[in-house]
Amino acid sequence: MGSGSSTPVKKIHVKPKTHEYPDNLEKVRRKEFARMKEHVYLDFTGSSLYSTEQIDRYQQDLTSHLYGNPHSANPSSNLMSNEVDKVRDLVLRFFNVTSNEYEVVFTSGATSALRILSQAFQWSSSSKYAYLEDNHTSVIGIREMANARGGISHCLRFPKNKDLMHDVNAFPPTKISAERIVESVEDLITENEKVNSLFAFPAQSNFSGRKYSLEWIKQVQSRGLKTIRSDSESNRWYVLLDAAAFVPSTPLNLFDYSPDFVCLSFYKIFGFPTGIGALLVKKGSPLSKDTYFAGGTTEVYLPSENFRVLKPTFHEQYEEGTIGFLDILALKYGFEAIERITGSVHNIQTHTFSLIQRLHDAMKKMHHKNGNPAIKMYNLSNYDDPKTQGAVIAFNVIKADGSYVGYNTVVEFATRENIHLRGGCFCNVGSCNTLLKIGDRRIKQIHKAGYKCGQVDLVNGLPVGAVRASLGFISTQQDVDFFIKFLKRKFVK
Repeated sequence: MGSGSSTPVKKIHVKPKTHEYPDNLEKVRRKEFARMKEHVYLDFTGSSLYSTEQIDRYQQDLTSHLYGNPHSANPSSNLMSNEVDKVRDLVLRFFNVTSNEYEVVFTSGATSALRILSQAFQWSSSSKYAYLEDNHTSVIGIREMANARGGISHCLRFPKNKDLMHDVNAFPPTKISAERIVESVEDLITENEKVNSLFAFPAQSNFSGRKYSLEWIKQVQSRGLKTIRSDSESNRWYVLLDAAAFVPSTPLNLFDYSPDFVCLSFYKIFGFPTGIGALLVKKGSPLSKDTYFAGGTTEVYLPSENFRVLKPTFHEQYEEGTIGFLDILALKYGFEAIERITGSVHNIQTHTFSLIQRLHDAMKKMHHKNGNPAIKMYNLSNYDDPKTQGAVIAFNVIKADGSYVGYNTVVEFATRENIHLRGGCFCNVGSCNTLLKIGDRRIKQIHKAGYKCGQVDLVNGLPVGAVRASLGFISTQQDVDFFIKFLKRKFVK
């Protein structure tokens, strides 16, 4: 082109998009979460929050249709049964699988799912139950059933080198002593009998937010755990994934990673309803219904004889009594709200991780005037990768003289300013014990002295619990910044 004058290009001012997540949050919170005004909610690992439109659409459905008990054979029953089946498919689609790969057993929550698994898993006298020390109480509780059936439990303790957290075989096992009960001669293992063992781990720690490698699933399924000796060459390892703290802000693709069992609670994802969870069971997993049967699980039985025939459909064998069918219906509107507001769980992960990084970096820099740190964080990652860290920070506050502020005090101060936190060990004694360096012996000593979890926050000046701040899909930078200012104003001298 020549060097002559040219017509000036008119500048076009493009307004930033406000309808895409997370740019839509200010508008969404005004419209669908108005009750959050003047509140800073930082307890998403405890429970997510439901939107107004989510509840309105659910209520509209309830008042527009006649729903009845799915166990009855009438029009309202059939309508409800069809809706429940649709929700089962919706749950599976959320995890990128179909009913060809997994069964969905609706439960009252993740804990109920774990209890069902503990009772139905085909344990034998040579079975192993291995679990991370960094597990929720309800997962560790499975060891009682494993031991009662004659198996042996192993606690995989934290590796001394934090850099080895990615390697499942770096977690040293501790054998859990228990009286081994063999119920009958048939339970005794024979040389060529198949042995089922179970490994359980959290996709994300509910204490620290540490995410563990999903590659462990295939690794353990194919090669077992090198650190635990098997008594039988026919031993086969199955994997239980506790996804309760993971799936609210991280996508879980069960097509790529195929654990044999997955437990979750739906209120952790979208706040409502609170009484529904699920046990996802991979087809072909070793479960058997031999401990109890209830209404809705049998085709026929006799009260006068030891005779019963279970229904052929898998989930009907384990969903005892009448399921919470109206709560199951509500799940449809929870999944709809998440997709409508955020677009995908991938977007939630990107958003919440950027916020937790901001909070982590600010807390790391908090020091008193004398140079002493004001915050002690209990982290197992560097908060530099969403694959290894969720939107959670567990911490305690330290005074300028080096003494600790009890977590109950921090939570109380926060409550006065409508900041929602949680204090304690969060049903994860393993992480609390190890990360706070309490120690097994001291746990027993302070309990013997009258300490009960949640009631006392400091023993001899040292913390026996922590404060947890956790973010979710509706969290904003304003929430994080308000909390940072609160910590500086109240606790940094």
